[in-house]
Amino acid sequence: MSKLDISIEQLFELGAHFGHRKRFWNPHMEDYIFCEKNNIHIIDLYKTQEKIIELYEVFRNQSSVGNKIMIVGTKRVASNHVADFGQKTSMPYISHRWLGGMLTNWKTIKVPINKLLEYEENKASGELDNMIKKEAVMLEKEMKKLALNFNGVKDMKGLPDALFVVDVESEKIAVQEALKMGIPVYGLVDTNSNPKNLTNFIPINDDSSRTIKFVLDLLSQAILEGQDSARKQGLVQKLDGDKGPKVFSLNTSTKKVSVETTKEEVKETKEEVKETKEEVKETKEEAPSKTELSKLTKVQLIEFAEKNNLKIKKSAKKASIIDEINSQLK
Repeated sequence: MSKLDISIEQLFELGAHFGHRKRFWNPHMEDYIFCEKNNIHIIDLYKTQEKIIELYEVFRNQSSVGNKIMIVGTKRVASNHVADFGQKTSMPYISHRWLGGMLTNWKTIKVPINKLLEYEENKASGELDNMIKKEAVMLEKEMKKLALNFNGVKDMKGLPDALFVVDVESEKIAVQEALKMGIPVYGLVDTNSNPKNLTNFIPINDDSSRTIKFVLDLLSQAILEGQDSARKQGLVQKLDGDKGPKVFSLNTSTKKVSVETTKEEVKETKEEVKETKEEVKETKEEAPSKTELSKLTKVQLIEFAEKNNLKIKKSAKKASIIDEINSQLK
């Protein structure tokens, strides 16, 4: 199925036009509501069609340059479809429960993920068979718990380049974390949700299993198309580490991976080094005199020493603290 196959009749048959009751509506969705029938808002399917095509192009372009798109859908109607989407496209996904700090505290989240990977390696190598039965059973239980929460993100090496949420209202924490980290957010938005902070969205019935599956199938197709074009161009997917993303290119004839660094990047790093050296010089030149230090209180002197990474005895008298600071600054 291609993006050209989307018709209003298809969306109508899926029930994509059904919104929430009038009293639950969000004023930010006014432009996407077609009318009201039996006290229920009806979504404008022409705008839904336009938005699906827009997001199809966005997802295809994102995947064609090796970007990672995390999909989040933890409610029962969506969880199975989200897991299928992640497995089909090899994209990170959360289908069971969003743990706080998944994006804002990634280093801490990596600890249980590494534990899960370690358990899986032990199971594959047959180490669990050599354990006492009780210990093996306990490890298997712990592994299942970890897999439930982290199975979709265990291969993720850094923060994603974009986030897609199935329901903005039920995934509020995920959206807030992504916005805090400067990650663009896309999603399915019903008449009761606020799309204000989203980069782009699809106005649609997000409580229907059929509509969720339909949209996710289209978006997974867009990602697969983008990945195919990336392979044809000889581009290996982006490897995200703690120090930021690096794009690796593959030479198809020699099958060797090479890191591309431009002259501009080298210049930038040299300029940054110069700037830091100049800053160090400035700080040394602007060192306060003994008379200026004597005007400060003991608390202010301690704060000054901490800011400048100077070693002093906090319990010492004010005069001796001044002498210590003065000697270290020289």
